[in-house]
Amino acid sequence: MSGGSTAGLVVPEPLAAGLVAVVLLTCGTDRTAGPPSPEAPRGEAFRVSPDAPELKATPDLVDRLRETPHRYFRFINALFTQAVCARFHDARGLPDVNLHGDAHVEQYAVTSLGRGLTDFDDSARGPNVIDLVRFGVSLELAGRERGWTGEGRRAFDRFLEGYDEALGDPALDVPPPPVVLRARAAFALDHRVALGRADALIDAEPVPASDLEADSRDYVAKMLAEWAGLPASYFRIKKVGRLRMGIGSALDEKYLLRIEGWTVQPDDDEILEAKVVRPLPGVECIRTDVGPRRVPLGMALIAYAPFPFSGLFNHKGRTFWVHGWTDDYVELSIDFSFALPEDLRQVGYDVGVQLGRAHPKDEAGHGLTPGLRETLRQSTRETEARIRQAIEDLADATVIAWGTFRKESARP
Repeated sequence: MSGGSTAGLVVPEPLAAGLVAVVLLTCGTDRTAGPPSPEAPRGEAFRVSPDAPELKATPDLVDRLRETPHRYFRFINALFTQAVCARFHDARGLPDVNLHGDAHVEQYAVTSLGRGLTDFDDSARGPNVIDLVRFGVSLELAGRERGWTGEGRRAFDRFLEGYDEALGDPALDVPPPPVVLRARAAFALDHRVALGRADALIDAEPVPASDLEADSRDYVAKMLAEWAGLPASYFRIKKVGRLRMGIGSALDEKYLLRIEGWTVQPDDDEILEAKVVRPLPGVECIRTDVGPRRVPLGMALIAYAPFPFSGLFNHKGRTFWVHGWTDDYVELSIDFSFALPEDLRQVGYDVGVQLGRAHPKDEAGHGLTPGLRETLRQSTRETEARIRQAIEDLADATVIAWGTFRKESARP
């Protein structure tokens, strides 16, 4: 599901040509940890031009990117992935794993089905440092934003604990952290309320249902075959709207569909989201051999609870990933979800377990042999110091680039 939604469940776009300019900035930091390491990007930052046509056409998005370094961080995943790949290009013994590709604390969702990282737009295969460094930088930026000195590092300690434990025991199951229980306590638990929320989004920018009906026929046939017992009319499209949500995916083409459901009665209608599967940037250490199928495959291998009706269809020459929404859904927010530092640590641990279970799976969803899991476990321990330094350096680089973006976007 797209970031920021409050009604459903199921990484950012390789920015269009001319949108992103990577520039050299003067290396510097106001932190007390000392000068950057020799491996630091020496001022190479993740600079986005607010004058790019795509951003000038979406001033609300510019305003959101200006708010905090973490929101800016969510938008620059393509550049971030390139930087991590380059930084670890000489690392040996890092086996390819199932990458989430855009792991950060505000991708952690609580739903009526489960909890954990969602949004698998950037799922692929590659070295685990892609997910580990990205989530570590997210924890670091979250800790700074909350004013918790050193908490990003402590939360990453807990993340690595969970990751290591799950590599050692792929059947590891842990209870949901308290932040999840608090979020669920506010759920409406009312399907009609969920439909009303979806209707408001659809009605904001409606499009003719006929635009998608013909293109979705193969998808519908596949879903009816997979979900035995559904009436033939279950996926009849009743209304469609363009969906404009999220930060990293804000420029992606997305649609929200209200479908018939079990009966002609409106109270049992269902909601689907269709989201374009965009190509990932050409980064040497990332593999997308399976093509657009990488997104539903990533969801199936990584999600704690895979979402219903996951599949693909082609529309106007582009492939879209379709999946069902749940009635209740909330993504964690640095602004209000983490009341105490312990909340951040507990979510860090839970995501570590989720990725430790998911990274080593094969395409059929089976865990790798203990020997291969141990290889991944050992390679992570051997590169831990480099991972931690990368987190520190790239967090600083993100803050520098965000500051530049704020200054440039404030010009009259």
